[in-house]
Amino acid sequence: MFKTILYVSLITSSIVITACSPAEEKTTEEIAGENLGKEHFASDQKRALDKAKGVEQMLQDNADQRAKQIEEQTR
Repeated sequence: MFKTILYVSLITSSIVITACSPAEEKTTEEIAGENLGKEHFASDQKRALDKAKGVEQMLQDNADQRAKQIEEQTR
């Protein structure tokens, strides 16, 4: 009976030790290679923000031009 308990505990502990061993570490080059074709999760939001900034600048330029024309007409 004692031998059975000893064998079961040895087998269980060896399984636990091997199951909890760390996986192979990836180098930064491997990680960079995996992420090469993937876009950042916020890249769509950044593109939309850049486009909105362009539209805002265009609207501001038009408003400045109109203000200049109005000022010239009132002289």
